[in-house]
Amino acid sequence: MTPDPLDEISVADILGEKDRGGEPDSRGVRSLVLALVRQNPDGVTAQMVAGSAGISLTWAKQVLEGLSHQREIYSRVVPGVRATLYYPNGKLVHKFLQDSREFGEQVIRVSVHEGRRTNRVQIQERKFSLLEGEKVQGSIFVDIDNVEDVLDFIREVVGRMDRLSATQEMEQK
Repeated sequence: MTPDPLDEISVADILGEKDRGGEPDSRGVRSLVLALVRQNPDGVTAQMVAGSAGISLTWAKQVLEGLSHQREIYSRVVPGVRATLYYPNGKLVHKFLQDSREFGEQVIRVSVHEGRRTNRVQIQERKFSLLEGEKVQGSIFVDIDNVEDVLDFIREVVGRMDRLSATQEMEQK
């Protein structure tokens, strides 16, 4: 069966935007690179990704660094070798242990991942646009053993903010 060419069209194609001088769109490459890293839990190099994805080494490094910055993956420099290995950021424990909610303009996704010592909770802030789809803005990982302490810490800081606001309101009167 011949693939339907309409299945390969993105919003960027419709709007006439080209990405990387005719190379595949960055969203498709980003997904492919992320899949390659996730399929190789022992780590991959930018050169391995470039070869597997059919993209330039420079572009592979840019995509890997972007994924690392977004906390989708992490990297380590291999001592004694001039190479960086990129690893997946833990495997999702179960699909039901991932959920997203909107809070005004923010979309927050919380998921539970396998960690080396213990399971970890990942909290991501995500944004949505028609051109780029849903994109990670920032992320943190918290060991599951520390979640309650982190929540208490957040409540403590918010409580201080509330007391400061109340004090400032009283001073203005």
